[in-house]
Amino acid sequence: MKFGIGLIILTVLLSGCAGIVDSVRTPLIGFGNIEAEYHFDSDQSSWDTFRLPNDAAFFGISDGALTGSVIGDKGYIWSLNQPQYMNISIKATIQQPRGSSGNGFGVMCRADKDGNGYYFVLSSAGQFAILKAVPGTPDPIQLVKWQSSGAVKKDDGVNAIEAICLDDYLSFTVNGVFIAEARDSTFKSGQIGVVLGAVGQPLWVRFDDVIIRDVRQIGG
Repeated sequence: MKFGIGLIILTVLLSGCAGIVDSVRTPLIGFGNIEAEYHFDSDQSSWDTFRLPNDAAFFGISDGALTGSVIGDKGYIWSLNQPQYMNISIKATIQQPRGSSGNGFGVMCRADKDGNGYYFVLSSAGQFAILKAVPGTPDPIQLVKWQSSGAVKKDDGVNAIEAICLDDYLSFTVNGVFIAEARDSTFKSGQIGVVLGAVGQPLWVRFDDVIIRDVRQIGG
């Protein structure tokens, strides 16, 4: 398998940037094969779709996207993709066409059917976070706390994101700008997914152009 080499970020360029964990040593990342890509132009059954009574929550494929919706204050809901992965990059485009600004939505790696795993999430208020959901904990743990970034397009803007899960290293890039990284070794492998949660008012989010690619660390 051939891997391209890319340095995710130069530390000197990030001094003083919000969301960067000072103790994290950024690895040199090698990018390998594309494992799968989803553009939702037709039914792609490897993704979970469902509709709860009274439209309290749903995920479905329509108008060329995987669309999720949930009423307010019910926690996160997710749609998982069936294959299991370990070290991967996840790219996706995300848009919130309806809903208030105090919401969270994004992608998951190393997830399970109960929603445990790592979350790379945005809000339409221009914020982001890296979260970890673990069994027995009602709210996800903030590995990188919710905070603002000028890289995140607000309101109904379309955001292109990339999440990397490589061994214990996690990184988050939005619209070509590296915004956060963290280290955590809780989860080794799992499914990828998309996730959203609403505060107050119902939320609708469109997920598209999901690309999954192998990654590995170059050197020691």
